[in-house]
Amino acid sequence: MIKGNWTRRLVLLAGLAMGVTALTPVYAQDAKPVVIASSEDIISLDPHMLDSNNPTGSAIWSIFDSLVRRDKDGQAQPRLATSWERVDDLTWRFHLREGVTFSNGEAFNAEAVKVNFARMDTAPFNSVQQLHDQTGLTAVNVVDDFTLDLVTAAPTVNMLYWLEEAFVAAPAYITDTAPDVVASAPIGSGPYKFVEWRRGDALVLTASDTYWGDAPAVKDIIFRAVPEMSSRLNELAAGTVDIVVGITPDAAAQANTDVSDVVQIEGLRKMHMGISIKGEQPALADPRVRQALNYAVDVPTIIDSLLGGSTKPLLSIVNPPNNNPDLTPYSYDPEKAKALMAEAGFADGFPLTIQWSTRFDGGKDVSEVVGSFLEAINIKPTYEAVEIGQFREALSSASLKGIYFQGWAALINPSVELVILTCGHVDNSSGYCNPDYDKLVIEASQTLDDAKRQELEYAAQAIIWNDAPWLYLWRLPNIFGISKTLSYEFRADNYLEPYLITYK
Repeated sequence: MIKGNWTRRLVLLAGLAMGVTALTPVYAQDAKPVVIASSEDIISLDPHMLDSNNPTGSAIWSIFDSLVRRDKDGQAQPRLATSWERVDDLTWRFHLREGVTFSNGEAFNAEAVKVNFARMDTAPFNSVQQLHDQTGLTAVNVVDDFTLDLVTAAPTVNMLYWLEEAFVAAPAYITDTAPDVVASAPIGSGPYKFVEWRRGDALVLTASDTYWGDAPAVKDIIFRAVPEMSSRLNELAAGTVDIVVGITPDAAAQANTDVSDVVQIEGLRKMHMGISIKGEQPALADPRVRQALNYAVDVPTIIDSLLGGSTKPLLSIVNPPNNNPDLTPYSYDPEKAKALMAEAGFADGFPLTIQWSTRFDGGKDVSEVVGSFLEAINIKPTYEAVEIGQFREALSSASLKGIYFQGWAALINPSVELVILTCGHVDNSSGYCNPDYDKLVIEASQTLDDAKRQELEYAAQAIIWNDAPWLYLWRLPNIFGISKTLSYEFRADNYLEPYLITYK
């Protein structure tokens, strides 16, 4: 339940907001906040330490803005930048939105962007923010107050992608304020502003009266961490939660109640068993063994039994429509798997630790079913649930033990999807490294000709599919529960944009 002090504060805020300015919308005083429940707590509200988990990303997108934002089809749309063009192969020019202020009254301009981008390129932010590393950004040049040039070391096709999460915060605030304060009391120029955050409980936001765009229909938003799926669904049915994120297929029907609806859309997150090539089991360094793991697991049957047939096996590590059409899912062929194991010198199998994060509802079930298939080729699995914080640390250090249940890259951008498995990449948790693959990926990211770039991306996909640094599973369907009083078009990348929620 929402604690009483939250409600009292929100009522006070609603009363205060009505007198701020003539442009401020008049919200109904009795309108209750929209409560969004996820399995995880928000990790940090520092925009330059954005974690990939849903509530953190959704909250950051509510408080902050960036130069561009991808639409549901993956195309960049104007936000703090109103337009952009290439000056030459190495220079992107951005024309910035005028009249924008941060919620503390600071002005937005080109210098504010420069300050933020410089911060992103310093520790510890550059361990998370990949703008400079992935685009080759070498200079941020202020042309005038509302014109900015970004200069790269080589041509890049991915500038707009990496700019989407290059959020711009109030420049003086982030310069003069300790990072731990910025991370717990953020100031941005987005549609909502920060009110209060109680870790492990709830984050409260209220509509910003300085926002440059249309005012949100919903004044107050609460993000709550409710770890148990059953608890989230019970609260949805009781009306104490309005939106539930991350419902598993087996629980989807429970979101259909007298007061709520279930919404399922095709997702983009690629679920797989990551394979720790440099982990505790040396056999995993042999690509024949990794191929054998893929042939040994009947993925379509798992989809039918655990996911109710709600999705299909992966076709590539790149999402449609950019996947290589010549690739097909690994077939279920245990005899071929045994032959590959024998060829690699492991006919008698080996012990294998299978891990999953406590973040993933259903991670235990998937891991155990995968393990049961692997037993048929003499793999001897043991199982280990890992607390989410420890799991994240192990992913970052590529130190998970054997194979592990993981999801990745809820996006539509082949160059970016491919780069995560290049040698030494910050998100390459498997430890996979193939210089031939790297060469193709890097060349593709610097190739401006669309047809040539696609040819390079297809070739890279073929290499990675054959090298099998993952045990390929499926794309995760996105399933949400939503109150019948609300209207919202959910995104395939699973992030929420509360400012687009409306009342029916």
